[in-house]
Order: sequence, then C-alpha cells, then structure tokens
Amino acid sequence: MKSQTLKILSLCLAAALTGFACGGGEGNSTETQPASQAVETKAERKAEMSPAEIGQQISALYVKTMGDLVELLEDKPEPSAVQPDVEALKEACVNGMVELGRKREALDQAGRATVDSQISSKMYSFSKDPVFTSFNDIQQHYFQNQDFHKIVMSFNIITQYANFDLLKKQEPEEAQRLGIQ
Repeated sequence: MKSQTLKILSLCLAAALTGFACGGGEGNSTETQPASQAVETKAERKAEMSPAEIGQQISALYVKTMGDLVELLEDKPEPSAVQPDVEALKEACVNGMVELGRKREALDQAGRATVDSQISSKMYSFSKDPVFTSFNDIQQHYFQNQDFHKIVMSFNIITQYANFDLLKKQEPEEAQRLGIQ
C-alpha cells in the first residue's frame, strides 16, 4: 500500500511541478492542458516570468511539499515503512527547486533579491500555518532516529536548492551532484 501511495504522491508532485512551471500555480483552476499546449505555455512563461513570480513559485512548491510530507507522516509511521516515500518526495521537490533556481540565476542582482524577498515573506507567514505546526510535531517525534530525523528536517530548508550560492556554501556535495557550478 505504501508503494501505491508513493506512486500517487510522485504523480501528484510531478503534476504540481508541471503546473508551477507552466504557470498553473498562480490560480485556483484545476483545468489541465494538452501536452503540446503545456510545452508552448512553459516556453512562453519562461520568457515572461517576473522575479516575483519565480519567488512565488518557489514558495508554493515549498508549501505544497511540506503539506505532502505532513500528510505522509501524520500518523507517525515507522521510518522504515516510509523512508523511500519521503526520499522520493524530497528528490521531486529538489528537482523542482533546481529548475526554478536556474530561472533565479538568470536574473540580475535586484531580481534575485526580489525572488529571495518573496520566499522570505512566505516562509515567515508559513511558520504560523497549522501545517508547519504539524511538521514541528512530526520532526520532534522522529528525533530519536537521527538518520530519519535529518531527512525530515532537510525539508525545512529545501528552498536552498533554488539559491545556488547558498546551496554551494551549505551543501557543496549536493550542488556538485546536481551539476551546479
């Protein structure tokens, strides 16, 4: 059953990432686009995405991923039962953050500051969200299992994958693994 959960979770996250990359993360619409239209929209959005929009998409991916993590761990299952699912969720988020980070990297210094400001603002407001409160409860539950706790806690700072300078400084091995020079 957990394997099925992972498949569903991965598909949902992939769909969400596609929506974010195509501009679908901005509204409440649940409409889907044909694949060919999504590709055209993605190319169009890439050319016209503002720094504020990039920051909003990074923030939205963070909030969505944290919600998915809390949902996955809310019953506090044994780490061995969910670790593959948690690792897959993290890797999907990392890939989305890196994609958005490439857009951030293409900006000038002022644009990057706007992106970072959007993220900081969302992180501050999210710290008061019930999902974040649940995350804190969950991470405390897993404190005794340091290896799993470290993975869970890494979600809290996962936006660093969209800030390449920060990632290179804090996680140089990860930056190298992802081809970030």
